[in-house]
Amino acid sequence: MLIREAKPKEIKYLLEAGYKLWNKGRTFEEYYKDNTKEDRYGTRYVLEENGALVSSLILLRLGQKFHCDTYGIGSVFTDKAHAGKGYATILINSCIGKLHKEDCIIFLYSEIEPAFYERLHFRVLPDRLQKKQGCYCMASCSEAVWDQIIQAEIDSIPDYF
Repeated sequence: MLIREAKPKEIKYLLEAGYKLWNKGRTFEEYYKDNTKEDRYGTRYVLEENGALVSSLILLRLGQKFHCDTYGIGSVFTDKAHAGKGYATILINSCIGKLHKEDCIIFLYSEIEPAFYERLHFRVLPDRLQKKQGCYCMASCSEAVWDQIIQAEIDSIPDYF
């Protein structure tokens, strides 16, 4: 098992896989353009098993919020043939481990039931801070920062990514 940054030649493959799930009525060209914008402030990681890319995500640098370095995890994907084997969990934990900061915030938007991410110490933001219908904005951070987030205005929460 190998966790590494995605190679430039793998990006199109990863986006083709994501397009099948998250195209939202866009053409592939529109989806590709929208999603490669994130590469300017994010890094795509893959988990490779026996030479196959089995899981991927993008770790976004979102600047400072609530006086903390803030990140986003997006486009979490595991190939159906490899689902249920813990690959996404391993990849997410590895990427979180790269941050090495207790005072950071990691946001994500989940279109699956939040229980998967709750196991990884993410919490669903209150309804009044949810920005996108049909998915859950979640955060992982210290208790002190969580208290600030849940008292904040919705403008303080990153937009869907």
